[in-house]
Amino acid sequence: MKVLLIDDNETLIQIYQKILRAQGHLADILTDGTKAIETIKTSNPDIILLDLMMEPVSGWEILTAIRDDSEISDIPVIILTGKVLTIDEAVQYGLKIDGFVMKPLERSMLVTAVEEIWDIISECNERYERSIAAGLSEEKAQSCRNVYRKRKMLSYLRDLLIRQEKILNLRPDENIKFTETIEELRMIITDGFNNMAQEEATCP
Repeated sequence: MKVLLIDDNETLIQIYQKILRAQGHLADILTDGTKAIETIKTSNPDIILLDLMMEPVSGWEILTAIRDDSEISDIPVIILTGKVLTIDEAVQYGLKIDGFVMKPLERSMLVTAVEEIWDIISECNERYERSIAAGLSEEKAQSCRNVYRKRKMLSYLRDLLIRQEKILNLRPDENIKFTETIEELRMIITDGFNNMAQEEATCP
């Protein structure tokens, strides 16, 4: 598997690279976020591991640029970060992410995160092939391929919502914006699962 690690902490990213290479993966590193899109297009990785806290370009900006570029928008992105995803971030970026791993992480956590996402992508591609073999259109087959990919992140977002609701119940005086953002995230999760169920029902 070809992995691209994007992180401006050169020491840390070299450690991650050695861990992945020891597992037989092809792991390249990039410490300059301003060259992210260019590097992704030239290296064509199977999976991207992306740090959030970078300068002058943040991980969120790179993620958005990836998803907005049709040439590379389908590449799975695992976020590496030392901070918990906020509700605002979950609403804005949640469905653009394929995985979320907290730093500092042990060797097994990194390898597991990459291999879990790869298993999901492999299953998605199998669904695509089954859909094409069943006579579905290219567009429908792509939809069948992508629907399973959403499940892991939707489950993560649902767990995040549950934790935030518990915090809100303990702090009834929180401002209305926070409550509204939680409701927005709830709708995103509910719609996501409903749409996924409808799509799966029409896929082979």
